[in-house]
Amino acid sequence: MPGAPQTPLAPAQPSPGRKPSWRGARLALGASTLLALIAVPLSRPRRTVLAVAATVVGCSLCACSTAGGARTDTAPPTATVSASQDTGSAEDAQDTQDDSGSDTFIVALDKTATWNNGVKAHLSGFSRGTSGEYASPSGEAYLAFSVTMRNDSESTIDLTMVSLSCPDGADEIFDTDAGFDGTPDTHLLPGKSQTWEAACVFPKTARSAQIEITPTDTSGSGWYRTAIFTGQVR
Repeated sequence: MPGAPQTPLAPAQPSPGRKPSWRGARLALGASTLLALIAVPLSRPRRTVLAVAATVVGCSLCACSTAGGARTDTAPPTATVSASQDTGSAEDAQDTQDDSGSDTFIVALDKTATWNNGVKAHLSGFSRGTSGEYASPSGEAYLAFSVTMRNDSESTIDLTMVSLSCPDGADEIFDTDAGFDGTPDTHLLPGKSQTWEAACVFPKTARSAQIEITPTDTSGSGWYRTAIFTGQVR
């Protein structure tokens, strides 16, 4: 009725049996805080918030990866590791020709093995690293190196048939991201050479390395023996 005193509205009460929603309150408070940050001039605190956000976005664009709180490194190794023969004699320091009557012949780790028909193998570019999350096997310390084969024979070589044995029978690392794809799926023509990257599981504290290379003679003439590359790496 006109002139009647107005009764103030009572605060809304929660429905019987229903507790107030603290989550809704927090969401409302967070939304108002965000609007306040957007509305104010670009002060130092706001610049700090935006800088942190930019850092997070930048990390995503650079494919930063964490697993269990630790960063996973899948990039190829860059550290240089030197290699040398086991002994200091002049004979051991030379490239080695296959003149053995046995099934094997020994080569200094950083020298060249030459088979009787002119095929050659050489190891170089030694480095250490840890295999990435998607490598097989993953999370293992390894010794990486380049394998170069040159075909100075008169026959074509199927590189997929080349056998590589790691130190102490350890696993070879396969990691496409790091370039460790095994032997190339190609044939090496006479007069040509081919280089590929390989890596073997190798403890960080290990120094003595023995890597074996055996090309396969598909014709059955039996002129390929196993070249045993042996020496020290730091």
